Amino acid sequence: MQTATAERYLDLYQRFGSGDGIGAPIEVSLDELAETLYCTTRNVKLVLRRMEEDGWIHWEPGRGRGNRSRLIFRSERDSLLFDVSRKMAQRGDYKQAFELIHSHGKGSSVKERFTEWLDLHFGYRTETPDGKREVDILRLPVHTPIVTLDPAEVYYAFDAHILRELYDRLVQYDPSTGRVVPALAHNWESNPEATVWQFHLRKGVLFHHGRELTADDVIFTLNRMRTGKAHSWMLRTLVSVEAIGKRTVRIELNKPNRIFHRFMSSAAVSILPRELVQRDEERFFKSPVGTGPFCVTEWNEDRFVMAAHTGYYQGRAHLDGVIIAFMPEDHGDSSRKCWEKLMFDHDHQDMKPEEEWDTVETMCKGCTLLTWNMGKDGPQQSPLFRKAIDLLIDRNAMIRELGGDRMYAARGFRPDDETPNRTIHSDAERAKALLQEAGYDGAPVTIYAKGVHEADANWIRKRCAEYGIAVNVRSSDWTDIWQKDFIREGDGILYGLVFAEDDVCEIETYEQAGSFLREHLEPDFREWAAGKIDEALAAHTTDERRKKLEQIETRIREEAHVLFLIHKKTNTTYQPGIKGVTTNQLGWIDFKTVWVQNGTIR
Repeated sequence: MQTATAERYLDLYQRFGSGDGIGAPIEVSLDELAETLYCTTRNVKLVLRRMEEDGWIHWEPGRGRGNRSRLIFRSERDSLLFDVSRKMAQRGDYKQAFELIHSHGKGSSVKERFTEWLDLHFGYRTETPDGKREVDILRLPVHTPIVTLDPAEVYYAFDAHILRELYDRLVQYDPSTGRVVPALAHNWESNPEATVWQFHLRKGVLFHHGRELTADDVIFTLNRMRTGKAHSWMLRTLVSVEAIGKRTVRIELNKPNRIFHRFMSSAAVSILPRELVQRDEERFFKSPVGTGPFCVTEWNEDRFVMAAHTGYYQGRAHLDGVIIAFMPEDHGDSSRKCWEKLMFDHDHQDMKPEEEWDTVETMCKGCTLLTWNMGKDGPQQSPLFRKAIDLLIDRNAMIRELGGDRMYAARGFRPDDETPNRTIHSDAERAKALLQEAGYDGAPVTIYAKGVHEADANWIRKRCAEYGIAVNVRSSDWTDIWQKDFIREGDGILYGLVFAEDDVCEIETYEQAGSFLREHLEPDFREWAAGKIDEALAAHTTDERRKKLEQIETRIREEAHVLFLIHKKTNTTYQPGIKGVTTNQLGWIDFKTVWVQNGTIR
């Protein structure tokens, strides 16, 4: 089927066939057809001839001047629309398929049929694209676009997850043990003061384009990162970085940092190939090259495609490829969580997932929160007003009423052992007293939220309205968040944080340029927090470091600069034959470890 011709058939049907429909002759002129198809009358004749050859229409041209032609539709609209949309999706044109259904499927069940088919299209599948070699492909639908693949500029968990599939870091942080383990560096050490660090690189690590990694790539990456990037904060104490031979990197700091190796495990410090970035940086990050388990083969508005890096130094991925399809927000809940019910072996479709599939439930290392903008005039400048809003929010009621992945009320950034049993009380009477004491005059406040966080913001809006507080909720798209005006204009922003490297991510929240929390705090608070962070980094023990960081968290909670809201969970549901399904600290499946068990031992 020629999809372009099919689209034109649907255009004709939409204008001329909606009344009498299939089999009824309709009088039309060539000029009317040309106007509908946006082409010349000569081209109209060619298009109609193709449609007639395909059996979609019968066309009787008018004889003589002024005589109208007769057009008979023979192909049912909904079936054709479904078939065309399905073929578009099969070749990766997901956005075009949804746009076609939106344009031609009003009042029909095509969207529901297409969504059901699409859900089966996603997941694990073994294919033979060339008719010979079998390849294992994982297709994932997501509503989250990839904003950037530049590690030094990454802000979002999904971007950071993709970076971990494409690039590697000097070391890795293992959250299950709390230890740093080797990656590109097989060993490392520091001086007693933790101001000089040396990392020793593995031999034979290859970038995707075949060149071996050297110390020069590490030096280039760190020097690039320290010059005006979002993550330059990580290297604000860097004095120098130099090569000691081909495979040893020496880094000198002007202040102690006893977890500097943890900094080097961050996705932001993914190592780049010097010559490719220097040759054309803008082009490089549209099709980046790293040393990671997967390499990019395609990236457009419809999908992001990765293939296994066959020469990966830590062992080839079991999957041959991963296809991430970018779905519109109104696609539905079935793909709202891209990892749920996607690990489906299409060779065993008779299984009942609800009864026989396995589920892994994980608590996210982070929370949703509302930050107040202290750089803008408004009611939020009053600590009494901020505390009143905090007391009005009944977190447990929000969890009950909104449901979904919301799990526990949050008192701080991360859940702890007491989280399931902790009760955070709301107090409307105390809140009303604080509002009166603050002299609140009913002035409105505007909260910005995007995507899944809009429901929480609207819940807060309704709750506040019950007590005379006017809250406007402004939705934002993924382009707004890059604009400084977005951060400055809102009185508050409701969003989510995920801590992939724990302490490092917590520090990042206070220090990263563009971080909502950092940009919303007063300069004096940021300066005080920077001093506490320096003390934490110089601490000799984990307990000492945690106490320093908790002092910052305690102050932002007590002064209500931040309203901690909800801890969430992630569910990974998969067929028992799918193995190696693990959810990382960012809440996503580690693609490298997924594989399929084809046989069983009895």
